[in-house]
Amino acid sequence: MTLFNPPEHISCHRYATHANSGWLRVNGSDKRFYRGMTAYHSILFCTRGSVRLAISDELWELREGQMKFIPRGSTVNATFSADGELLDAYFDVVDFICDKISLQQLEELKLEVTYDPAPLEIRGAIHSLLTTLKVYLNDQALCAYLHELKVKELFWNLRAYYSREELATFLWPILGESKFHSDVISAFSCNTKVYELAERVYMSTSAFYKRFREEFGSSPEQWIRMQSNKQILFLIQDYDLSIGEIASQLSFNAQSSFSRYCSNNFGLSPSELRHSLQGGASPEELLQRSGKND
Repeated sequence: MTLFNPPEHISCHRYATHANSGWLRVNGSDKRFYRGMTAYHSILFCTRGSVRLAISDELWELREGQMKFIPRGSTVNATFSADGELLDAYFDVVDFICDKISLQQLEELKLEVTYDPAPLEIRGAIHSLLTTLKVYLNDQALCAYLHELKVKELFWNLRAYYSREELATFLWPILGESKFHSDVISAFSCNTKVYELAERVYMSTSAFYKRFREEFGSSPEQWIRMQSNKQILFLIQDYDLSIGEIASQLSFNAQSSFSRYCSNNFGLSPSELRHSLQGGASPEELLQRSGKND
């Protein structure tokens, strides 16, 4: 079935416009779902088959009927089974729309629960919500207002069908995270300069340095370089991408600049770095090697 009177929907300023929350559907025909470093928090729902996830430096298998929380700033790569399918709910703010529970209340439970990053079972009316969303997405119902409402409905369901302890465990990676911490991760881009990052979070460079050390426990330069190196190692393993494409995705102004960066930080050219990984070197080993240059 298709939408009634599509021009009326498409002409609305809320149709297919940027929003801070929404839904995506990706299935096995895409084979690989790559998001790079995520700009938003995300909950991935496996609605059919199975999906192998590489989330930063962790590997997981998400099976039908399971969901996984992905904090903002993670690097995500997903490979599907032949019939695999994901629904992705992305959002900027965790909002339970309930006077009885909030993210701050869950933070109080952080010391009382044991963190378990394993996928969580999909329960209750969330199954019906996902079924409805698949219909909307199939019919190209791309209204930003509708998508935002459905993300709010998701959080209502999480509150209704999961205990506070389960939610505290599920959302553990962001409990206690300050707005500054979150803003820095959102503003980060590969090989950025400290003053640029400070400007993006609306702080003077001197104030940014002080706050950054308090929050992250290292200098901004060390952190930026390590995050940049993680992104490079993540992308260099995607053998469908050329070195030039990787350099462009990571916002280097030229492939020569990207090559120079890799040589300075890893002691290897991008091609040598890729060959080293193909030969069995682990990303962790290469990250440790780059860290010795601090």
